[in-house]
Amino acid sequence: MKRDAEARPTAAQTNESARDRLDRCQAEVVRLRRRAEAAEAANHRMAAEHAELAEGLSVLTRLWVAASALHEAADEDAALRALEEVMINLAGTEEFGVFEVEGGLLVPVHAFGVADARLHRRAPAGVVARVLESGDAWRADSPHPDPADGADPPCGPAACIPLRMGGRVAGVVVVWSFLPQKLTFEPFDLELFALLANRAAPALRAARLLGAAA
Repeated sequence: MKRDAEARPTAAQTNESARDRLDRCQAEVVRLRRRAEAAEAANHRMAAEHAELAEGLSVLTRLWVAASALHEAADEDAALRALEEVMINLAGTEEFGVFEVEGGLLVPVHAFGVADARLHRRAPAGVVARVLESGDAWRADSPHPDPADGADPPCGPAACIPLRMGGRVAGVVVVWSFLPQKLTFEPFDLELFALLANRAAPALRAARLLGAAA
């Protein structure tokens, strides 16, 4: 009997064993919780990366559409219509004009939604002159700048895109207003402006030559 009593665990030993098991269970719960949190964080990262890749693909697709529309034009009128569609449907413009530089003056060649008073031969000034000199696209802080933000108050441009031809600027696209629903400039807008700056003038010249040869 005495040996049996010695073999049975005491209450203290039983409590200690239970506490050990509880500690192990709690440690396992903590470990599993951390693994779950790490998995959730990884899922969030993957979702963010997927969204970024999808947005990048969308940007590339829209830029490809814009470039294709310009380069597939068979004559100057078709190229200008393609440029108009790009400016309206992709850039979200409401008023813009396309000007070439001839003898130091801006000569309008195409426009959409622009008052006739803006479409005349004139010397470049303000933002337009700076864009012609630098060859870099310009945009206001907002697609809908206050009149004071424009180059020629009260109706200055909201954006200006150079039309580069080789090492010179052959013209500009001047945007006076964007659609009301366009609240901010997105990264896509900057990519589109860069594409137009590099591709629009060569496409217009090629289309003009094709039309003349037809």
